[in-house]
Amino acid sequence: MLAITTLHYAIPTATHAQHQLHIAARKLYFLPVGVAAAWFGLRGSIRATAVMSTMLALHALLRWSSDAMERANQLGEFVTLWIVGAVVGLLFDRERGLLDEIAKAHAAAVTGLVAALDLREHDTGKHSLRVRAYTLLLSRRLGLDAARREAVGLGALLHDVGKIAVPDGILLKSGPLTSAEQAVMREHPAAGYRILCRVGIPAEAAECVLTHHERYDGRGYPQGLSGDAIPVGARIFAVVDAYDALTSVRPYRGAVSHAEAVSTIRAGAGTQFDPRVVAAMMDLGEAAIRRTRRQAESELPT
Repeated sequence: MLAITTLHYAIPTATHAQHQLHIAARKLYFLPVGVAAAWFGLRGSIRATAVMSTMLALHALLRWSSDAMERANQLGEFVTLWIVGAVVGLLFDRERGLLDEIAKAHAAAVTGLVAALDLREHDTGKHSLRVRAYTLLLSRRLGLDAARREAVGLGALLHDVGKIAVPDGILLKSGPLTSAEQAVMREHPAAGYRILCRVGIPAEAAECVLTHHERYDGRGYPQGLSGDAIPVGARIFAVVDAYDALTSVRPYRGAVSHAEAVSTIRAGAGTQFDPRVVAAMMDLGEAAIRRTRRQAESELPT
């Protein structure tokens, strides 16, 4: 805004060519209005229009022309500036609203798919919703920025998508798996990663899915990564997934208390889990974790 106004005010009008350039510079007043509408919608475009129209009116008063046609032209540009500001702002607000609706529909579809996957194995539609909520909470505690929190949260939500490729006879088997069956089961992180890469899921979310069974000591799968070589999203997920598994009822056992779950996770620090992530999990406190669990379970009916 300042650059355009300064340029317009500085251009002389002594010659016809200079006057033509001076008039052309006035058209640049529309540029900040359009940019503000794109970034901030109607509110931003109206504010930008108010500033630019004030500067345009001030210039007209300082250099009031005796030519009636020139005065009419300036008045027309002033009115047009306000019309453009209002219309463009409204259009961008409408477009943003439509995109928000599409995003919500997409999120609902993903959540429904995840719930169906959870029901297939866990007999509950809440496991993935809870681990996503825990992951977001812990990611914030660890200082991840909003974009990374969103990516790792999505990875946590979709962590088991690769189990679509696992036969029911293996996935739902009540007894111990054979070596061959374990090998099939261990393919699900890579299968999930391939699925998500095909549908354009953010890379950090897909990497979380690929590495969510890695261990801090390098004894996990599928790549045997260790320490900080494991993406931070997967290191966070490992802790919250263990917590949710311990504190949830399973067909073969009951849920343990928060204190027992915390004790088990603390014992795995440095081997199964990243010690820094474990420490951050301990810092959250039982009340915050329980509140997060209730919020996650309210997202979708069982």
